[in-house]
Amino acid sequence: ISACLVGSEMCIRDSTMIIKRPRGTYDIFGSELNLKDFLIKKMEESSKKYNFRRMITPIFEHKELFTRNIGETSDIVSKEIYDFKDKSNRDLALRPEGTIGVVRSIVENKLLHTNPLPLKYYYYGSMFRYERPQSGRAREFNQFGIESIGIYSKYQVIEVIQLAMSFLKELNLENFILKINYIGCFETRLKWIDSLKEYFKKYENDLSNDSKERINKNPLRILDDKIDGSKEFVKNAPSISEFYNKEEIKSFDEFKTLFKKLKINFEHDSSLVRGLDYYSGLVFEVIGVLPNKSNTQTIIGGGEYFHLTKELGEKENWSCGFALGIERFYDFYLECNNNKFENDFIDFYLLPLTENALDYINENNLISNLRKEGYSIDINYTFAKLDKQLKQSRKHNPKYLIIVGDDEIKNKTIKVKSQITMKEEIINCHNFLNEISLIVN
Repeated sequence: ISACLVGSEMCIRDSTMIIKRPRGTYDIFGSELNLKDFLIKKMEESSKKYNFRRMITPIFEHKELFTRNIGETSDIVSKEIYDFKDKSNRDLALRPEGTIGVVRSIVENKLLHTNPLPLKYYYYGSMFRYERPQSGRAREFNQFGIESIGIYSKYQVIEVIQLAMSFLKELNLENFILKINYIGCFETRLKWIDSLKEYFKKYENDLSNDSKERINKNPLRILDDKIDGSKEFVKNAPSISEFYNKEEIKSFDEFKTLFKKLKINFEHDSSLVRGLDYYSGLVFEVIGVLPNKSNTQTIIGGGEYFHLTKELGEKENWSCGFALGIERFYDFYLECNNNKFENDFIDFYLLPLTENALDYINENNLISNLRKEGYSIDINYTFAKLDKQLKQSRKHNPKYLIIVGDDEIKNKTIKVKSQITMKEEIINCHNFLNEISLIVN
């Protein structure tokens, strides 16, 4: 049977069908998975310090949940949503973002009435958007986010932003910029959008095809378009600050005063908008600056939103949150650390040189006792010569080697060798846990 290639994802060769992963999806394993697990763990630890608790929502929801609340003119809904009909002909969609599912769950489960406010949740998991795969963007990607819902306070907003920045500081990432903007209420934003429509019509011939389509549908997207956003006439477009009412001017001034009072450095970016229609009030982005300082990327984005709970059947409730893409954050972290991940190791790698040595290890419960203490361990069962086992051990990247041969059996000892200092210790087998804890600590 001749080979047949279908969309670079499937082929038939010698009557065997070879199916590859769909475009825009990735298999994650090895050191990449270790690092992503490490980053998520750090994010969870930071979130719990601020009393955020985890929530899990379905990967798919009713399509209307997203189309009604994200905005039908947004790129996510008009171009990127993965929608389908189930066997009962219901319109469903894979979730393109996490906030709306969390708010739907809060309203459906009446959590605003049965829990102390504000409700504080974090989430992470797969999201799905049909877009052109490129660096930092995939059709299935992982997102971590937090939501604070139920009690309005400018200090509550500041706390959300401080949590976002604490992720970076916990990972010793210092090169970032906090950008903020105030996009007002829906009525203010509609006035601004009408003004932008009229403004961009004058420059229609200078815009890309995508931006031309956005003039009447969603001109805000022109402001942060990767190509058109850098053009001078786009930078000089009407600012939303021209349309603030008195209350909005006062609110934004109070925010800026509070940032200064708390010594939080920020930049006001009047072109900053978020791609989701439900945002109102203060919005923000954390911009990561790469080590060579010639390139930057948005790694965290979020802001206030007020109307989602009302749209889903509850009274209006102030809310604030943010999200970050795990894959993009992973790339940023690696670039800031010279593509090294020092936590990609196991604690101990055991090298029994003979079957008698393995029996000796098992008789003295070396493996089980170390695992009970929480150490990660792997073991070489080949009984090869020491030099071959040492060569194999380097692939596992252990902190310590435990070596047992005939001499150790005879003397009732074990040999522990640090792979950082290369120092060897001979310790008593019957007191090995205490002695190992002294070496490790």
